[in-house]
This record gives sequence, structure tokens and C-alpha cells, in this order.
Amino acid sequence: MSLTVHACIPQIISLFPCLSDISEQDWSIKGIEVLEISPNFVLHEGQFLEHAVMLLEGTVRMYKISSTGREITLYRINGGECCPLMTSSILGESEYEASACIEKPCRALLIPVSTFRDWMDKYRNFRQFMFKSFDNRIIIMSNLLDSIHFKSIRGRIAEYLIQSADGSGNVMITHDRLSIELGTAREVISRTLKMLEKDELILLSRGKISIIDHKALEHYLES
Repeated sequence: MSLTVHACIPQIISLFPCLSDISEQDWSIKGIEVLEISPNFVLHEGQFLEHAVMLLEGTVRMYKISSTGREITLYRINGGECCPLMTSSILGESEYEASACIEKPCRALLIPVSTFRDWMDKYRNFRQFMFKSFDNRIIIMSNLLDSIHFKSIRGRIAEYLIQSADGSGNVMITHDRLSIELGTAREVISRTLKMLEKDELILLSRGKISIIDHKALEHYLES
């Protein structure tokens, strides 16, 4: 559903102060719109983008699929953020290098790519915000690569569970979903979880993993 952009400008600027310099004339450019997007909508890797997307509400999961069909989560975009791969694709006039899936209902500002490029040239604060987004995601991607190459699967699972647990120490996730988050085979995930359960660090139940010994689980973070 498309919403009136001018009615949303106060919310947009509260989330993206870098857009406070945008002139009224530029806000009126044809093609700028605010959309509400339902969960499970997917933008597939390899597409050429027609709009830049700045997320106002909701959550988008960015992921890659290997040539063998294995999927791994790269990072998530939440309200007040945008995807640096999107910026790279638009400025480089190249294909989008990841896939994006709507996890939670989203409200997003859509800016035509030609307007986005003009604003990058014209507005310093907007340009700085976009480049800062690159810096933040490069750190996240670097940490992901370090985790994949240098941490054991026990360490990676322990890290994910500790970061994702709710106040009661529970993580609502299936073995299949955890294998996608960590980019490894389901069999490896299930085998490692059962070993952690045998050591009485976690408790497994259908669609849920409960942390039993948080301190002991932390010992695996550096392994």
C-alpha cells in the first residue's frame, strides 16, 4: 500500500536526520513514495534496482545462496537503516549482490535511483550517512567471515544462542533455520546441538532451544 510521502516526512526525518536538508521541491519529485510491504516478500539476487529503499519500520533479512544451494544470513536491516549493497548496486549500476526477505511488516521510503544519485551528489549529510552505512556493514561482514573461517561450529552456535536468547534464556528457532543463519548443514547443527544438550548446556524442544548453563556456554565463544 502506498502512503502520502509528505505526511510521512516527520517520521522519515526522525529516523534519517540526514534527510532534513532535502528541499520541498526535491521531496516532490515523481516516483518518491512510502510503501507498506508484507512479510515473505523476496527481492532476489541479480536484479537491477529501480529504487533505493530506506527502511522506516520492520525487519529485512539479507542473505546469499551458494552455487550448491546452501543459504547464509549476512545481516538484517531494521527501521532507520538501509542496505549498503543497495547503495553499491545503484552507484555502480550493477546487479544487486544479495537477496532480501521481509521478516516483519515493513514501511519503507522508496527513492528512484536517478533521484538517489542526484541526492548523493547534492546533499553532503545524505552522502555521509550512506558511506557510514558502508563502514558499519563492513565491520559486520568482517566479523561474519572471521566467525566462519576461524570459529568452531560449537563457538558459532554458542554465540548465536547467547545473542538471540530472550530474558528467560530461550531461542525460538528450528534446526533448519539455525543452519541457514549460520550457513552450514542441518546435520552439523543437529549433531552439535545434541552434544551441547548432552553436556547439559542447553535443552532442546520442538522449535525452541533453552540455555541451561549460560556461563559454560560462554566458554565456547572464543573457540
